[in-house]
Amino acid sequence: MSMDMTFLGTGSAYPSPHRGASAVVLRTGGECWLFDCGEGTQTQLMKSQIRAGRITKVFISHLHGDHLFGLPGFLCTVSLNTNPDIQQSLKCVDIYGPLGLRKFLRVTLGLTGSQLLFPYAGRSKASILLLNFRTELKT
Repeated sequence: MSMDMTFLGTGSAYPSPHRGASAVVLRTGGECWLFDCGEGTQTQLMKSQIRAGRITKVFISHLHGDHLFGLPGFLCTVSLNTNPDIQQSLKCVDIYGPLGLRKFLRVTLGLTGSQLLFPYAGRSKASILLLNFRTELKT
């Protein structure tokens, strides 16, 4: 099995025009996994040969902005590129991260009125719970 890593951002808390905030994509076995999603990740993905819609798992290392501020926008971009007429064929995007990530996404997506057209689930490193954020946003 082959593996390929694409560094989309390595600029840490101080990105530059040539180095975005933290984001790395691992491609293996036909899957793409995103590790951290700093601001500008969407732009860096567009410059690469990786399609955002191919990412099935997102791992957020910790709750610093340079590692997660790009996540709500990334999810909205994937949603905009989703065909709502073929819901049954959509894969779930699993999101892994520390406690607090679920609340961050729920509040951010809720305050902006963002509605995602694909299923996604969150998994906390502490509790390993499967959560459907889209359902919880309606409550």
